[in-house]
Amino acid sequence: MDNLSPNTKLEIAVEVIAAKIAKVSNAGYTIKDEKMQKLIEERNQMYQGNEQVIDKIIKEYGKEGE
Repeated sequence: MDNLSPNTKLEIAVEVIAAKIAKVSNAGYTIKDEKMQKLIEERNQMYQGNEQVIDKIIKEYGKEGE
């Protein structure tokens, strides 16, 4: 994964975090729940370009879709 461009990694992370937020929302969590707040904070950090968070989203949450 290290050979991907930062833009490609960001695009992947955007899709993965969107799917994760949708999955958690469908499980009944709301914006008031800590789990959802954590995901939204990670999404915000992702959009700010935090590469560690981008990698975490892809590696951890991306595996859930396998």
